[in-house]
Order: sequence, then structure tokens, then C-alpha cells
Amino acid sequence: MAALAFAALAASSGCSWGRNEEPSDGLAPDTARFTYGGRQVEVPLTSCGRDPDRDVVLLAGRRGAVVVQAAADLGDEGFDRTGVTADLGAAGILGAFGAELDHGPAGEISDVRTDGDRLIVEGTWVSLDPELEATEEASAGVEGELRARCPADDGGSDNAAGGGAAGAVPGGGTAVPRS
Repeated sequence: MAALAFAALAASSGCSWGRNEEPSDGLAPDTARFTYGGRQVEVPLTSCGRDPDRDVVLLAGRRGAVVVQAAADLGDEGFDRTGVTADLGAAGILGAFGAELDHGPAGEISDVRTDGDRLIVEGTWVSLDPELEATEEASAGVEGELRARCPADDGGSDNAAGGGAAGAVPGGGTAVPRS
């Protein structure tokens, strides 16, 4: 799932789908923050988009050896169809997948929501092997959060369609905010 999401997003560049609101969390535009236990890592997003027909946000970002990816379903009980991975380089891979995904359940996705131009996924991250299979039970995992900021990039409009690939999402959708 994560590899598919990343491959689909690799074709687009930039990020956009939310309203341009100043965050209270200090997160810079086009950035994802992955927290795990008492640690965190921030990566610039290379892609972030929302398919309005399916109400799904896909994102990917990288800084050095660290790669963060997510496919988040914002619909009812979307946590069962949400997955997050963070390849932390030498520290290994952490993540969680909902029960309805190929690698799920792994860890636990406890909440999926938006706040202005931010996607927030909370959960219990577990160690994953290179094939993204859990190597431990959720009870052995660490609490954490993925917070990604994807502001509109066209001067404040909530609809980022047009003007290049920044608003493009797999399946032909456009990047738009959650109402």
C-alpha cells in the first residue's frame, strides 16, 4: 500500500489541498512531522494531495535517509483504511496499518482528521520489516502522530486545481480542503 501510494505521488510535485491557515503547531508549509515516543522527525513533503471523490489524502516526503508516507481515509471509520510508514534509515521502519489494508492490522490507527490545512493521524507505531510486515504487537509499539501541512499554493484559493501538478492526486482528483 505504501509503495503504491508513493509511486502514484512520485509523478507529481509539490503539495496542496488545504486552506492557508497559520498553524498553532509551528509546522512549516509542505512539511510532515512524524512523532514516535518522545522523538520526532520533520521532512519536506514532495507530494500531498486529496482525492475528493474518495475523501483520501496521500502524501510522501523525504529528508536524507528518512522517508514518510501516508494514505489517510477521512471517511467514516477511515482509520481501518489508513496507513502510515516512516523509514527512519538506520533506526528502522515504524508505522501502522488499519485492519482493511493488505498489511493490516499492524500497530493501531486511533484517529484520522484534518485541522485547517493539516492532516493528523494518531496511532501506535510498531516496527515493520522491509516488506512492511509488523515485527511486534501493537502493545509493544510507541504512541505517536503524523501531522502534515498541505496549504493551498495559489494565493489563498482553497482549490488547487490547475497550475501544474501540485493539486494532482492519483485517480484524477484535485487537491481541495475538507469542508
